[in-house]
Amino acid sequence: SIKEQFDTSTPMGKAMIYIASVFAQLERETIAERVKDNMLELAKNGRWTGGKIPLGFTSKRKKYRDKSGLEREFSILEINKEEMDFVKFLYEKYLEVGSLHKLEVYMTENQIKSKNNILFEKSTLKIILQNPIYVKANAAVIEYLESNGWNIYGEADNIHSLLTYNKTRQVIRNGKRTKSLNPESERFASVSNITGALEPDLWLKVQSQFDRNKDTFPRLGKTHNALLTGKLKCGRCKEYMLVQHGRVSKLTGEKLFYYVCSLKRKSHKKFCDNKNAKAAELESLVLLSLKKLGNEQKEFMDRLKENYNSKLKDDSKSEKMLLDKALTEKKNQIDNLLNMLSKSKDIEDVMIDKIKSIKNECIEIEKRLTVLDDGSKKDKVEKINLDLIENILCDCAVIDELPRVKQKQIINTLIDVIYWYGDKNNNGKVFIKFIGSDKDDFEEIELPDIDFSNTMLQFCSPST
Repeated sequence: SIKEQFDTSTPMGKAMIYIASVFAQLERETIAERVKDNMLELAKNGRWTGGKIPLGFTSKRKKYRDKSGLEREFSILEINKEEMDFVKFLYEKYLEVGSLHKLEVYMTENQIKSKNNILFEKSTLKIILQNPIYVKANAAVIEYLESNGWNIYGEADNIHSLLTYNKTRQVIRNGKRTKSLNPESERFASVSNITGALEPDLWLKVQSQFDRNKDTFPRLGKTHNALLTGKLKCGRCKEYMLVQHGRVSKLTGEKLFYYVCSLKRKSHKKFCDNKNAKAAELESLVLLSLKKLGNEQKEFMDRLKENYNSKLKDDSKSEKMLLDKALTEKKNQIDNLLNMLSKSKDIEDVMIDKIKSIKNECIEIEKRLTVLDDGSKKDKVEKINLDLIENILCDCAVIDELPRVKQKQIINTLIDVIYWYGDKNNNGKVFIKFIGSDKDDFEEIELPDIDFSNTMLQFCSPST
């Protein structure tokens, strides 16, 4: 029984707790599996089971009565005419320009943004252009999906659209949750109760264009091979820089890689014309700066600890002591007022208002104490992180000998942001901000002379 008391100081008590926890975990997983199966069965019947609402639709709650007569609710999707007109525009414009990249460039050049006021990425456009939720399902649409490995449920009626399910699953890689594609045999599409907005011919023409473009799609470099992705930004427009394949080097016979400003690439240099950076040279400079940091780790750690200690002083313990004292006094006042109220009912209205007022003051004090406690916990975490950083700095001294995966981990840990400024003469400047630095506190560091096409490394403000 859940109410039974186990003596966890004995081996038998510990064993019973372990057994109970195993059965509890089994029950959790069984419930999760049952809910998943029920959701999939609803999906096979064409029901919208929730999630992010696709562009062109709005969600509406609908009531119904079940077999027992109980009133229940479920969500349905209805067409948002203004947004759906924009979706139709995207389909027609894609056929006009002929590729995702050209469509992305068109959207960027004309500053056409999403509902969240951000520029459209190719990945977002691709999801919209390949989603069968927009098309009136007919035999040709069903045949196309089946030829691409989709299992289909329901009968196409040339009115309602299709919903896709079970495309991905959550997996844990390197301690992080990520999505992985399910096998084709597990994914399916069902004829929904949602009215389709696009004619089948238009939707199928777009899919045919995608199929023709598969072999000619321009490749970007794999981000897991690039050290600076996620940290490197364009110095001019402050957008992230991507990795792109270049030509094969005549000297080494190896393919060159470049960091390219994402806005420059999308806008065909209309909104940014920052020069590309050779990946090998730029990464070498960053690794050298970290190697130098590893050799000067004492100065770096002293600066970090000084910032940490000054922060602790600002978060003074005296405030917490004063608040604790004030809270105790307020509670004593409430007790005294309650005692007075019990002896005399004539002043009941006045006393109750006064008690409420003091009670509200107590609530505000308790909120402030919670904030201070959270700050104290955060300080403890930061202290642990300082110890971790000190260990990582030891690896910096030999960073050029470490595998690229380890190098990237060090870059992600110790560097806040990197800015690249290129110019017409193949010169360039790199601005690196390490963690723990103040907003405008940059330091210029001299490095040994390196023949990298006069590329220059400086540690100073990106506004320089």
